[in-house]
Amino acid sequence: MTFLISEDWEEPQMKQILTPLQGYPGEVNVVNLAFCLAEYSKANVVLFHCEEKASKVQDEWIDRLQKHARSLSKQLGVPFTYERVKRRRASVAILKNEKENGCDLIIMGVAQRPKHRHLLGATTRRVARKSKAPVLVVASWVENMEKLSKPVLRKILLPIRDTKKDIAALRVAAALKKSSVAKDAELIALNLTRLPFVTSQKAIDTPEVKLGKELFMDDLSIFTEQTGLEVIPKHVAVPKVGDAALDIAEKENVDLIILGSHRKPGRLRDGRFRGILGSVSHQIAMESQTAVVITFT
Repeated sequence: MTFLISEDWEEPQMKQILTPLQGYPGEVNVVNLAFCLAEYSKANVVLFHCEEKASKVQDEWIDRLQKHARSLSKQLGVPFTYERVKRRRASVAILKNEKENGCDLIIMGVAQRPKHRHLLGATTRRVARKSKAPVLVVASWVENMEKLSKPVLRKILLPIRDTKKDIAALRVAAALKKSSVAKDAELIALNLTRLPFVTSQKAIDTPEVKLGKELFMDDLSIFTEQTGLEVIPKHVAVPKVGDAALDIAEKENVDLIILGSHRKPGRLRDGRFRGILGSVSHQIAMESQTAVVITFT
């Protein structure tokens, strides 16, 4: 059982972390996350590239990402392997690798800002839907990979709706805090309450809003007791919760945002994929200036 859905807070017992790469600069954050989690759990990182069609630009970025991985391997003491295959459909190759090697976690990237309203590409959606292992999707709109060649995590933002629903985000943050890269990072738990657009101070001070804040603080106290980690709580009641989360991320200058657990995507009768992100999560992932991790368990 992977640590993302475990009922206790023991150290994550992972042996293989599968990291499919397409060949874009933003995937530097995918590699960074994989090696940080592998360092803590003493896992092996498998960099995997499926060549659906030849691309000189992608090949160049894959070579640079491999070089970055070798540097991290020496720095963090994490073993890794690189596999490259040719296949007409990348999702099939990724799922086959997961099954044959018994991977405990898959970390994929959304490395290019999409031109349409769907955040995840077809390959990522298929893998998230069919994978037996949890999937972390990293949205990262990085143009200059060199700025992140030495991963540093000083502040991690956790937009929390409900600690039980978003337990996977808390577990990823707790695991990252055990790595040498993020051991000194601040964890900021942000609880957002949506208010009507026409609101007043009286509406903000309603018993429901106050109760929500109290429950949030109680849950964080339990998390702190179980993990021994300090968390900075923030509670905001606003009409536009997505805008508020992005504003706080910018003001706090966070290095990473982790969004909580979302259900595996299914299919509608017409064959289209169901919406797998809520409107707030989708907005944060699309508009954030920093990397965003989305958990699918």
